[in-house]
Amino acid sequence: MKFLPAVSIIAMSVSSAFAQNFEPAPYELTDGFSIIPQVTAGVRYDDNIYNDEFNSTSSSIYILKPSIKFGTDDGINRYGGLYELTSATYSKGSEDNFLDHNIALLAHTEFSAKHRTDFKFGFANLHEDRGDGLTETNPNFFAEPLKYNALTARGYYQYGGLTSLMRIGGGVAYGNKTYQNFVEQTKYSDSNGLRFFADADYQVGDVTFLTFDLFSTDIQYDHLRVNSDSRDNVDSRALIGLKWKGLGKTTGTMKAGYQYKTFDNDNRESFSGNTANIGLAWKPVEYSTFNIHLNRDAEDSDTVGDYIEVLGASIGWDHNWTEKLNSSVQFIYSNEDYIGASRSDDTSNALFYVDYSFTRWLKVTAGYEFTTKDSTAANISYDKNAANIGVVVAL
Repeated sequence: MKFLPAVSIIAMSVSSAFAQNFEPAPYELTDGFSIIPQVTAGVRYDDNIYNDEFNSTSSSIYILKPSIKFGTDDGINRYGGLYELTSATYSKGSEDNFLDHNIALLAHTEFSAKHRTDFKFGFANLHEDRGDGLTETNPNFFAEPLKYNALTARGYYQYGGLTSLMRIGGGVAYGNKTYQNFVEQTKYSDSNGLRFFADADYQVGDVTFLTFDLFSTDIQYDHLRVNSDSRDNVDSRALIGLKWKGLGKTTGTMKAGYQYKTFDNDNRESFSGNTANIGLAWKPVEYSTFNIHLNRDAEDSDTVGDYIEVLGASIGWDHNWTEKLNSSVQFIYSNEDYIGASRSDDTSNALFYVDYSFTRWLKVTAGYEFTTKDSTAANISYDKNAANIGVVVAL
């Protein structure tokens, strides 16, 4: 069960002598409570919407994404949230159209200089494109994208002053994923996870901390296929590392440790081995940043095998050419070995995007993405080119 989804945004730009930096203005409804509405509209062209190895299908996709942020912030305590709706219409045909909803709430409270809590709640009604996820080998088996609900909740308490030698914290998190259509085929991937975690930061330098992380997640699947072994498992990890900010123009986190994933059913192979998470940002000048990320761990599989051994890496460059013109280049690689199945995947992504602000409330975005995937399993490998252009409007 994956607690942290990832999202990529692609973009490009134009110029204007009257441009100003894009900076949406909060609209104050009451004393201290503000909203920030925003609308993104654009078109994306994808030359392989089903991620097909041999017979690719192309389509233009018209996207409308209104959103609203809301909340209050007194400089110490923060309360608020976000609602976002995403509507997509395919030129190829209406069967792949989707409408996604996403809402998130948060509350950060500091009771004193040494006591603080964070609460987060999220609910999303989302989709899986045909040719992705559960439908990756046979997108035409389903007449429309798979729909699912995802719920997350997290509570965290930390003790220690922000300038103290040591801070410790802990909490609990819950996640649930439930498919909403084609339930006779998809119900076996309905799952929930309950995580208990603890962490600590110990200052070893002016801007450097020694970090400790412990967590254990109990992952349960709601349904079991006939003549199939249960996928219920407990995923436990312990990591130690360093994190710093502003050391030699870099900010980063380096954590390494041990992961143990054990299944309730002895017929499934457990995992025990090293896990690592490394993130580094180098800012040689104020307007340019280089980012590097590496990770290694074992994750649950949505399709075949007992679990997936994942090795991921990415490198990116963000650059502000002017106050209005920004660009970003990113290269992403992942290797996924499916333990308990004869399958190994290598996926590479190259992304380029830029945006240009006409005014404080208007910017244009556009860009290009290339994806190539090689797999030892049949009907999984594919190449994809995608480009988009859009406009973002705010108050």
